[in-house]
Amino acid sequence: MSFSRPLSAIVAGLVLASASAALAAPAPTSANAEDVNAGLQAMRDYNLIVLKDLQSSSQVQGKTFVGGNLSGGSSNYFTNPGSQAGGVALTVGGNVTGGAKNINNGGSVKVGGDLDSGANMNGGGGVQVDGDVKKVNANGASVYAGGNVSNTNAKDIYYGGSVSSSNGTKHAGDHSADGIQAAIAATTASLTTDLLATSDYFSDLSATNFLSYSANGQQAIFDAGSGTGVAVFQISDLEAALKNRSQLIFNMPTGYDAVIVNVAGTNVKLPSSINFNGPTGLGAKVIWNFYEAASVDLGSKAWYGSILAPQAQIKNNNFVEGSVVAASMLQNGEIRMNGLGAANLIVSSTATAVPEPAAWALMILGFGAIGSILRRRRAVAAL
Repeated sequence: MSFSRPLSAIVAGLVLASASAALAAPAPTSANAEDVNAGLQAMRDYNLIVLKDLQSSSQVQGKTFVGGNLSGGSSNYFTNPGSQAGGVALTVGGNVTGGAKNINNGGSVKVGGDLDSGANMNGGGGVQVDGDVKKVNANGASVYAGGNVSNTNAKDIYYGGSVSSSNGTKHAGDHSADGIQAAIAATTASLTTDLLATSDYFSDLSATNFLSYSANGQQAIFDAGSGTGVAVFQISDLEAALKNRSQLIFNMPTGYDAVIVNVAGTNVKLPSSINFNGPTGLGAKVIWNFYEAASVDLGSKAWYGSILAPQAQIKNNNFVEGSVVAASMLQNGEIRMNGLGAANLIVSSTATAVPEPAAWALMILGFGAIGSILRRRRAVAAL
């Protein structure tokens, strides 16, 4: 899933449309446009991105990126990667501690610090660690460590320090894993810039649609109606909007490339009364943008749609279906695939003057036709 490079002749813009309105966002600067597209691409490349520390006792179906430390009980990764299959399943910039980490479907692991927790590589994926490695079962794959290796079973063990209580062909004095921590740190910095830019960009978009309620007041309904481009909801207080409601309903957008739900507030918490029974696949088109949040507590509620909260600590005790971005996370529920898809969100990398209002109508018609074939990609740097 990726953006194609847009033609240089395409005028900058992000088309917003709904059943009742069609608006266009002002073009961002050249630098911001590139960052926004890179942030969107990162949400396609990873099922879970945690820019700082992740504490987990659950699982992630797709690829996981952790800029800081990974702790918690035994947890599982790459359990159902779908379109993300292949390559590095788990990337951790700091240390990996706690219970053993289980890596499935042939995914590999890269760690910038020490891998102290142990890991079970189910499917033949390799291990590369800048620091020390303990208790890894590589199942026929190779282990590379810049430091020491202990209690490890692998086909080949490459190490820069010492090795003990380990099985496999040993290759002393190997430093090919050196520099992994610095590389992950650089990627983390880039992701932080890109994802903050993406969140900021979306937060500035004007609402095209509005939350409604059922006749009996029990259902809070997000319905973008019919249209193309991008629909936008603005919610000033999510807890108040859902208070005393029993059900959150989100109708699947069909013609839209994406639906952005901008949620204001620094500490976001769901009311205990609400239940969210969303349609499967909502995360491919819907982004919940918690652009101001320092904390987002999903409680015991299942959540549908991708989550963009690059400054927040997220807590969950049930599954999230979609891509998830957090500053830090306490994960006690599964992160499922059906994450952000190949939505045609075109933000030109060339800033141009915003046309007069009379010109927008003609431009929107043109965007509707070209939006389905043009996409912009700036892939996250390979580690």
